Amino acid sequence: MTPATPQPSTGSGGPLLVGVDLGTTGVKVVVVDAGSGTTVARSYRDYPSDTRPGRHEQDPADWWRAAAGAVREALTGLDPGAVAGVGLSGHMHAVALYDDRDRPVRPAMTWADRRAVTEVRELREHADLFGELTGNPVVEAFTAPRLAWLVRHEPEAVRRAVRLVQPKDVLRHHLTGDWGTDPSDAAGTLLYDVRRQRWEPRLWAYCGADERLAPPVRGSAEVVGAVRPEAAEATGLRAGTPVVAGGGDVSCAALGAGAVTRGRVYVNVGTAAQIVTPVAEPRAGVGRFVFARAGEDGFLGMVSSYAAGLAIRWAERNLLAGDAGQVPDGMADRLARGSAPGAGGVTFLPYLLGASAPVHDPAVRAALLGVGPEHGPAEIARAALEGVAYACTAAVRQLLGDPGEATEIRVGGGVTRSEVWCEAFAAGFDTPVRRLRQDASPRGAVALAGIGAGVWPDVAAACAALDDSEALTVPDGRRAGYRRAHERHTAASAALAGLHREPAFSTGSAG
Repeated sequence: MTPATPQPSTGSGGPLLVGVDLGTTGVKVVVVDAGSGTTVARSYRDYPSDTRPGRHEQDPADWWRAAAGAVREALTGLDPGAVAGVGLSGHMHAVALYDDRDRPVRPAMTWADRRAVTEVRELREHADLFGELTGNPVVEAFTAPRLAWLVRHEPEAVRRAVRLVQPKDVLRHHLTGDWGTDPSDAAGTLLYDVRRQRWEPRLWAYCGADERLAPPVRGSAEVVGAVRPEAAEATGLRAGTPVVAGGGDVSCAALGAGAVTRGRVYVNVGTAAQIVTPVAEPRAGVGRFVFARAGEDGFLGMVSSYAAGLAIRWAERNLLAGDAGQVPDGMADRLARGSAPGAGGVTFLPYLLGASAPVHDPAVRAALLGVGPEHGPAEIARAALEGVAYACTAAVRQLLGDPGEATEIRVGGGVTRSEVWCEAFAAGFDTPVRRLRQDASPRGAVALAGIGAGVWPDVAAACAALDDSEALTVPDGRRAGYRRAHERHTAASAALAGLHREPAFSTGSAG
């Protein structure tokens, strides 16, 4: 648990807005002065998950306890009467079933639960209809396969349920007493027709469930209720404070990053990397998914690089920590500064969980290439950071098709604290690259709260007011080294993918 960290106000005297982001492992709360766009307080609390083999479940009661406590912490020393609105963001694709007495019938299954392998295979028999209506392929991460799994393995739980909601919708109910969801979370279920913006009975039926479980859908920035007295007591908010519907965390991150106009791309680089940009039509492709935008009509295209921060931490622990085994924060970045762009010819391919770009192959695994006796920790650290940067660059190009379509690229997430990573990534583009100073998802929730409360008229105004990004630059003398290393990385990725397709390699045979 991280305590609240109040910060000095700029003295603008603007209304306060609260953003609550219910992540997969914990909840982040930010309080923003709408007059200046300054974050005046933030807090964080985590919660447990049941991660026995194949499963990933959470108790919805833990979500509320953590969120209520984090909001109370963040408001310490602030005037709750100055809060004009509360916005919500949350991890997507879950199955949270509630009965007619507003009680969860079982723990919530999150997007990370991977038990619905058989159900995915069966639902793919209707892949054309799912693709036409939802814009997405049937994969394990979405809600529909897990709902089908519950119908098969826990039919009594489904029978008792009267609604299926998403994590941030549970917070909405605790705050206001109202049940419902928004278009971004609805679209993330694979049960919603994204073009007609309505639940699709045929998709529910393929899962063996009834559309009666579907909650009502209202706009992400619509005020859906006010803070109840019992919620006010738990959170420190004032009773009657407006609460908006909120959005899924991917959509809120795009909004908080300002990726709201065609050509603007957001790259969120945490454990994995997600790359999103507004698109005109909900069309999926290989490794590409479609999300609904938060706060306005339209769609987002998204691709992922599966191991970003995960790959850097792996390299730190297994290649750089030495006998002490200790990995201080920022170890790879500090070591990497002792090596020039290109890491002396060392190449790291960060595919610990499979490759998504420039080749898409889940069977591919990571590799460290080109190491000689002249290389040491500095080159290995730089190769790890550059390798993740080049994989993210390839993912941006996969998403756009033509990187020239990008007008601006914004980056955020824990990995972007590395100056080496930022420089290597920015060197791959002629397009301007900017780095966010703060987490995007809770800022997106703040934007929705401000629109709903009438502080800003639309997403464009909200994004302009909340923009805290800074330009990234690459000295001319270093750009050429990065680009040569990037070309080497691309060639090595293709060769590695070919190696994994060789029968002797894929079967583990010695010949």
